[in-house]
Amino acid sequence: MKLLLKVHSERTARRRRTPEPSLAHSRDSSRINSNNANGNGNANRNRDKSPSRRVTRNTILLITLILLVLATGLVVLYVELNRPKPELPSNKAIYFGNNYDHQTFPNLGNGHLVVDRKQWGASKTSHGLTIPLKRPIPYVLITHIGVQSQPCENIYKCSIKMRTIQDSAIAEKSLPDIQSNFYVSEEGNIYVGRGWDWANTYANQTLAITFMGDYGRYKPGPKQLEGVQFLLAHAVANRNIEVDYKLVAQNQTKVTKSPGAYVYQEIRNWPHFYGCGMDEAPACGIELGMKTESWDAKQ
Repeated sequence: MKLLLKVHSERTARRRRTPEPSLAHSRDSSRINSNNANGNGNANRNRDKSPSRRVTRNTILLITLILLVLATGLVVLYVELNRPKPELPSNKAIYFGNNYDHQTFPNLGNGHLVVDRKQWGASKTSHGLTIPLKRPIPYVLITHIGVQSQPCENIYKCSIKMRTIQDSAIAEKSLPDIQSNFYVSEEGNIYVGRGWDWANTYANQTLAITFMGDYGRYKPGPKQLEGVQFLLAHAVANRNIEVDYKLVAQNQTKVTKSPGAYVYQEIRNWPHFYGCGMDEAPACGIELGMKTESWDAKQ
């Protein structure tokens, strides 16, 4: 009996010293699960935090880019709104003489320069002009230089041509000055001859405009034709010629090839062309009391 009690007490002591496997395993499992849970949580938090940082960074970059684009657009808009508007050719002041804008040539608009006598190098006439040109002028007379003259294409060459024409008029034809009131080059520039104040050598009651070249051989260029039209528009606007002026070619007033077949074909289609002196039409200027010799004044 004592032996049985002793064995029983030893077994009970061993049980107390040795924990139950199920409880130990349960504690270890719970500790492992807890560690795993903490590890997985930290990993998940790290994984969640990294994409969110990228999203935030991308959002900031996108907002910055949008702000830069908006700022650039505002700057461009401000510059465009405050840019001085260019003056349209049709509104630009039209003038002749020595009143230049910043030392530039006067401009009829659309690039048609006005080259006055001083600029093309006109010589002072020895006799001087004596017959004033009364305005508004009723007739516009179109002529050309002729005599196989080639059209000039720049201010340098045209200025030489103008001086040559003036020298020829004075030395060879005994005229007081160059013949026409205005000359128009191939590039559409206007060269001042006798200008607005003095009568031309053809007829006292006309404004003579000469195409610089031989237009029985050459066709007038579009800039040249436009230059003449701009000059006429300026003349009407400033009451230098009549509003209902009559445009005639020189070959309508006398036997001549001027202003050349090609120019004549062009001006016949212009609004103010007047078909006097051709076919059975009355002579040009007859309503003003002008006679045949009036169209060859040689003055």
